[in-house]
Amino acid sequence: MDLPEAVAEHPLLAEDAWVALRDDGIAPLVQSELVTTEQSRAEFLVGAWLLGLLDTIQPQMLRVSDALTAGKLMNAVIMPRRSSKTTSLFCVLLGRCYLRPVHLAGFTLLTTQKKTAERYRLDMYGPISRRWPDSTERAAFAKGAPVKLVKSNGGERVEFSNGSVLSVLSPEGDAVRSGAYDTLLLDESGEASLTLWEDVIGAVIPSFDTRPEGQLILAGTAGDYRGGSEFWNTLNDPEAGVIRYTLPDEIDPEELVAWEPDEEHPLAHAGELIQQMHPGLYGLTTLDRIANSFKRLGVKKFTREYFGLFGAEGSNVSIISMPKWTSSTLPLDAAGRVAPTRFSFVTVVNPTATYAAVGVAWIGRDKRVHVGLIHHQAGVTGFGKKVLTLSRKWKKIITWDGGSNATAVEINQLRESRPKPTERVLVTRDIGKAAVHFTNLINQDRLRHHDQPELTNAVEIATKRAIGQFGAWGFGGPKGKEDYDIVGLEAVALAAYALDQEKAPRSIGDAITFG
Repeated sequence: MDLPEAVAEHPLLAEDAWVALRDDGIAPLVQSELVTTEQSRAEFLVGAWLLGLLDTIQPQMLRVSDALTAGKLMNAVIMPRRSSKTTSLFCVLLGRCYLRPVHLAGFTLLTTQKKTAERYRLDMYGPISRRWPDSTERAAFAKGAPVKLVKSNGGERVEFSNGSVLSVLSPEGDAVRSGAYDTLLLDESGEASLTLWEDVIGAVIPSFDTRPEGQLILAGTAGDYRGGSEFWNTLNDPEAGVIRYTLPDEIDPEELVAWEPDEEHPLAHAGELIQQMHPGLYGLTTLDRIANSFKRLGVKKFTREYFGLFGAEGSNVSIISMPKWTSSTLPLDAAGRVAPTRFSFVTVVNPTATYAAVGVAWIGRDKRVHVGLIHHQAGVTGFGKKVLTLSRKWKKIITWDGGSNATAVEINQLRESRPKPTERVLVTRDIGKAAVHFTNLINQDRLRHHDQPELTNAVEIATKRAIGQFGAWGFGGPKGKEDYDIVGLEAVALAAYALDQEKAPRSIGDAITFG
């Protein structure tokens, strides 16, 4: 390789030094296979040399490079603001063009052509032209400049003497359909509309048919929706190359509503969470600057821009890991009759009153939370009477979601009974916390459930349903199919959450029967 002297002598060209720096920084939440070669290291360093960044390379920048070196067609990079995401990707694209003859690279922001052109002029044209003023001239190569910069409206690009070109594109299907790119970067992917995704992806994917080693890179911060977002899909694709600097998706929203705990928000500690996951805090920005952004942006926008948490709107992606759910399953025929000394009892009716269920939760001998359904039915005929019978049998408090009108109708009927049953009413805040709590139990292997189809079927389709404020969510059906049967999941999740409020009875009484 014919390398610039500053790159040929750079210590990071050596694999040991490269890997040591790469692994020294904050690790992302999700990271696909990392691969480094002498060629890929040289390409990245050449890009950094062109942009004047050889002395300011950060660990996360090397992770991005190595994830792309693995050679996957589909790739996604999500990082907080002020963490060098776009700069890292520009280094890769420029370096590939410099060292690979006739390499065609493309770049656009999935917002507007104007913003794309501004990004090119600020982050590529500006740094390079200041180092090599002749690079903007027609005879750039003859005058010793390593590249030729073109700034004409609609034709912005970087040209290389080996025939390679990095083109700046408009964010529309026609712009990417007209060229077959070896490397294509779609930045600000979280901002793309559903219509834009249909247009761009429909044009992009076929264009790689003639580029067997081509790569599509989606990058940005989190968007307001999931279903239909190719960015969200790629971030969750096990076959894709992924660097994901975000908080876990099941984070409790109440932890994000204030920078640090106070009387009104005792659980909040957004500032502490930022320190744990923001890779740019060690040389690119400061905690005070990010705290100011938290104050100015507001919780919802900050959560998207810095914590990388996508909105629940339009979600068609199951929120619970099926492999983890399966591994927490106990055979139904082995359930027999269990008689816990303490268990919670929750009733749920879905909004259209097409399904209803009673869920219970208790602590098993293995010290894990065990959950199950003791009743499930289609419709609500006779449901109130069944709930009353079961609650009296075990002398249980009936716990239910006070925000559910359909459940309220059934509970109102029970209040006419004598003796009147005892109730525990949960509020909106409880519903969101119950969903987070249940998801965490599964992810941390602290939950067991018997093999009940009504439960597993619900887990397979359950998605996030936005509730309350500040990104809180509960379990819901897929978009457009909100009346699907997930009442079993809702019932056991609320039961697991309410378990801490249950007191042990004086005697065990009758056993719980499953199946």
